[in-house]
Amino acid sequence: MRLPRDIKARFSLASKLCALFLCGFSCVSSHVALAASSFSPSSRGTSDFTGALGLNLVPNARMDDVGTVRLGASKVGDYHHGSFGIQVSDRLYLGVRQSMLKNPDTHDSELFPGMDLKYRLFEERSMRPEITLGFQSVLGHKRMAAEYLALSKRYHQFDFTAGIGWGRLGTQQSIPNPLLIKSLSSSDRDLDGDDPSSPAEWFRGDAGLFGGVEYDVASVPGLSVKADLSSNGWDAEKAAYSNFNVPAPWSLGFSYRPMDWLDIGAAMIGRDQIMARISFSPNVENWRIREAAPPTAITLEDGRPDIPPLQKKSVEATSESLGLKRLYRDDLAIGADLDLQDHLPSAFQIGQGARHLSNIAGDRPEKISFHLSRYGLRGPSLSLNRRDIEMASRTHQGSAEEIWRNTLIDSVLPEGIKRAKDQFKESFGVRVDFKNDLSLSEEDSGSLFRSAVLPSLTKRIGKHFITENALRINLVDNLNRLEDTRGFSPLSVRSDIHAFTRNRILFERQYLAGFVTLGHDIHLAGSMGYLEEMYAGALAEILYRPFDRPWALGLEMTSVAKRDPSSSWALAPAGEKVLSGFINGYYEIPNSGATLQASVGRFLAGDVGGEITLKNELMNGVVLTGVVRGSNRKDFDPYGGKTNLYTGLSLSMPLGSLPFIPDGSRALVDIKPLGRDTAQRLDNPVPLYSITEPMSYRSITRHWSELMHRP
Repeated sequence: MRLPRDIKARFSLASKLCALFLCGFSCVSSHVALAASSFSPSSRGTSDFTGALGLNLVPNARMDDVGTVRLGASKVGDYHHGSFGIQVSDRLYLGVRQSMLKNPDTHDSELFPGMDLKYRLFEERSMRPEITLGFQSVLGHKRMAAEYLALSKRYHQFDFTAGIGWGRLGTQQSIPNPLLIKSLSSSDRDLDGDDPSSPAEWFRGDAGLFGGVEYDVASVPGLSVKADLSSNGWDAEKAAYSNFNVPAPWSLGFSYRPMDWLDIGAAMIGRDQIMARISFSPNVENWRIREAAPPTAITLEDGRPDIPPLQKKSVEATSESLGLKRLYRDDLAIGADLDLQDHLPSAFQIGQGARHLSNIAGDRPEKISFHLSRYGLRGPSLSLNRRDIEMASRTHQGSAEEIWRNTLIDSVLPEGIKRAKDQFKESFGVRVDFKNDLSLSEEDSGSLFRSAVLPSLTKRIGKHFITENALRINLVDNLNRLEDTRGFSPLSVRSDIHAFTRNRILFERQYLAGFVTLGHDIHLAGSMGYLEEMYAGALAEILYRPFDRPWALGLEMTSVAKRDPSSSWALAPAGEKVLSGFINGYYEIPNSGATLQASVGRFLAGDVGGEITLKNELMNGVVLTGVVRGSNRKDFDPYGGKTNLYTGLSLSMPLGSLPFIPDGSRALVDIKPLGRDTAQRLDNPVPLYSITEPMSYRSITRHWSELMHRP
């Protein structure tokens, strides 16, 4: 896509800003990351020019550790590439990339954005290579689009790779398409053009063979030598430019990792061109950060002292601080409702409550019971063996796992027990979010970015209601260029984002939300007010989430009106209300914190489509998200390009455990197209699935080791 010279200059400036961001991000990571106990050069792979793991010019089948974030920049011949990728799960890597080429004929700059994907099919075994299916520009400009199947096998210090590719990777060392499907064997696949890459073109045309090897130099830790033979024939460039200098298909280079999170590489492409790259790859799962600083653990008293009066002020104060409500006791059990607090693992709160109740239970009760709740939503009941708690706390002769084996789970507390009156006091919570939006997928504007600080105050009103008031303080952005490149939209959903960003301060959210459990595992939520930066109105959501099942189903409906960015604090309405809604399905990936969500419904512009989201919450609270949306309408840019598919990546890091930062504060990085009108949905401030997650079987069991203490 050809860019005017002023856009080229802006892209160059944005590239420098991105480089500064990468360096700053990595410097921060070096201070807050958990130091690796050992670093083996062969324990992790190195990246190729796209930013994903690979050799020099070709991909391999390797995957990063879950939680690895890759930020990279590279130069291959006349191309410059910038990339951001996340290892979302142990099998899936998602990355966004912006590729820029200086036209050898006109010297104008052209941009080719895309989203790259790798999915591990089979892990390496003694007699089997690792096998990965990958896509280059699975969504994005078709100039860089390719599909491939890569196989990698390690032998001592050698890591061999072989593969077969289609599209861009099917134009050198070509063979007839091995997929025995007539519609795919046609060789008329378009390798260039204004239309984006689409599933209709995947695996079409001839295929190409590629391969290579990476050798770890044992005498120099972190150094490896890489050689490969690419199946990229550069056919699109040869057809588009008369003066394009076609790189050779082979390359020889090196990669050096002086630190576990830094990878520097260079290679000779043939005899006359070079490749140079740098990649920052911290693993955020190892960072010592959490949503809240660890509170002081409750100490279990020696013996079983006499029962203090339940109405004693010190006991009541401790119970209130732990979220314990409606305490009850008889000769068999002592228990309470446990209103789960934000930002702390449920298992830790259960452990705190269990030790406190044991301290005030006296001699007789042998069972400690909790009925979990959050914001008035009812969760399961857990009954723990008091003797197990005492053994693990006093003599260390038990473990959290042994306590779990003797824990009983039920849907209701025992009936017929006299309980204290249910009272809820108003409470307040303060947090500060640091939000950064970045787009590398702009064919008309290069890269776009904006940064803001979002301080918020949340107030708990009674058992079932909360309010939130949040400001957005816009710090820096380059969204003014959208006025020059895209012009006026008759149906503005988010294309006027630059107008909102002009307001240095505005209300981000100001709403009232209520929650109630209708029946067994059926939850309802409603909210009204200023729900997000651009929309105000009402939202209703219902969710069926069985406690003992890995799936859930939900429905959400919204009736909202656009906010006027030119009004004071953007509080005035700017149009009629629009109705949108989605049916949501959720599936928990076994043995992980990953959730796959599929949605279908009506977007804010009245267009119809769906969304697939993979969200992975790591043990330290970091959340990695990849999303793909499709709509029956398309957005246009000034150069004739159009697409109805959008992709995005996001990284959410808790900051509450850092000094002087309020609990619940987060650093948010969203990488997605900005200023689009189709395939847009409301940013739900209180999604039921997230609200109920602390009461879920998965959340409790994943963090159960924190029952006795919090590391």
